[in-house]
Amino acid sequence: MMIDDGAVSCPACHGLRRRLRGQKDGHSVWECRGCGVLFVPTAPAGAALHHLYDHYYERARFTTPATVTASLETLVRSAERFRKTGRWFDVGFGEGGLLGVAERHGWACHGTEVAPQALEYGRRRAWVVTTDPGDDVRFRDGAFDVVTMIELLEHVPEPTRFLSDAARWLRPGGLLYVTTPNAGSLNRRVLGLSWSTVSPPEHVVLWTVGALRRALAPAGFVPFRVRTEGCNPSEILARLRPSQNSGLPVDRNQTALALSEALSRSPLRRAMKAAINAGLTASRLGDTIKAWALRGG
Repeated sequence: MMIDDGAVSCPACHGLRRRLRGQKDGHSVWECRGCGVLFVPTAPAGAALHHLYDHYYERARFTTPATVTASLETLVRSAERFRKTGRWFDVGFGEGGLLGVAERHGWACHGTEVAPQALEYGRRRAWVVTTDPGDDVRFRDGAFDVVTMIELLEHVPEPTRFLSDAARWLRPGGLLYVTTPNAGSLNRRVLGLSWSTVSPPEHVVLWTVGALRRALAPAGFVPFRVRTEGCNPSEILARLRPSQNSGLPVDRNQTALALSEALSRSPLRRAMKAAINAGLTASRLGDTIKAWALRGG
């Protein structure tokens, strides 16, 4: 089904050519014919968006698994060469795993969240946190060496505005690091809209590698590294072997964590994991897009 009536534009490239891919959880899911992004036009905004996340972290322990912490340590160490102001800004800091690692490395930690439980945790850690950095003098333009957006862009109906804001917050030459689910992943190609990552109204924009690269430039960034990593086959296996499935939905996050831990238990397994991720990046089939970009100017 092709639509070109100008009613709804792609939130990534702002093109008007798109097709309806289907319905999920009462929402229409569209695919941009220009950049391949999947999006939900009726995404919540403002008060509705805040209401969606009011109870998001009620059961959170605000602890980070060891394998995740090790990955965050690698990220923070790699950002050391960008340190000038000493300020790190994590947009949508969630349970605080990244800021916790950054703090241990001596960074002054700043973050935003809409979930009240996460904000309270950030305040207890004495981080500079807010729901609205635009009206907060502690978040000055050009004040940050690093801005991170970990699994954020899929949640917001106007993601390119967040990229432009990141360029404004960063000093020239500062680092932006983004991760977000990949609409071109093997899982999405095999499972279609039944892939659990397609989950409106929580996830409203699923990016492709090409779309994210193109969106970074007009926002003021020079992308220098983009990868697609990780492939959790649990949902594909559950579909292929329904007789062995309990009928309960697969917990994507728990199975992904278990797989990551299994592949991190020895040097040989870690080498295998690196080789797999290299192949997933070359084919653009990984579940997660990871992008590094520099603020121009």
